Amino acid sequence: MTIMVVTVDGVQAAAVDLAQVDMLAVHVNGDLTRPGLANLSCHGGTYPPDGGESTFRIWAEQDLDGPAGTVTVTMLEQPWAGTPTQGKTVAELFPDEPPCERTDFTPTAAEREELRSRPRLRDAFSWSLHAPDGARLQGRNGPDDDSFGFSVVWTGDLPHAARVNAYTTNIDNVLARSEGTELYRGRLAVGESVTFGCGE
Repeated sequence: MTIMVVTVDGVQAAAVDLAQVDMLAVHVNGDLTRPGLANLSCHGGTYPPDGGESTFRIWAEQDLDGPAGTVTVTMLEQPWAGTPTQGKTVAELFPDEPPCERTDFTPTAAEREELRSRPRLRDAFSWSLHAPDGARLQGRNGPDDDSFGFSVVWTGDLPHAARVNAYTTNIDNVLARSEGTELYRGRLAVGESVTFGCGE
C-alpha cells in the first residue's frame, strides 16, 4: 500500500491510500489579489476506463494564512504509523449548496475584465522549494508575475512516482492558457518528500 501524506507547517492535512484512487492531485495556488497568502487543495477520484461511474473526492481544502505557509508531500509505503484519511464528495462538504449546472467554465468577457481589474493587495510574494533530490531553490516573483502554483499529481499509470511542478505566472497567461515561468519540474518517488513554501 502506498500512502501520500500532505502536511501544512508540520500538521497533517491529508493521508490518502493511493490504491483507492486513479488520480490524486495536491495544489498550492496563490496570487497578489487575494486576501490570503495561498490555498491548498488535495483532491482526486476514480475514473473507470470502461465508462463506469466516476467518483470525485476532496481530502483537503484550506487557506494558508499567516506570514508563511509550508506544504510537504511525502509518498510512503506501508507499514505506516498513521491512518489514511477519507475524502468527501462535494455534496458531503457543502450539503446546502445546490448542484452546479454550469458545464462551460470558459471565462466570459465580463469575468475576464473583472479578473484583470482586481487590485493587488500586496506587493510581492516569495517561494522556496526543497526538491526530492535534495536541491533547494528559492526566489521572489518577477515584475510581471502576480500568481504562483505548485502541484504534485499522481496517476495510476505511473504508480511508483508523482509528477511535481512549480511555476509563476500572471492573469494574462492564465486567461490565454499560456505557460508562465517554470520554477521546477520533476518526480516524487516512494520514500521521498517535496516541500514548497510561500511567503510575502
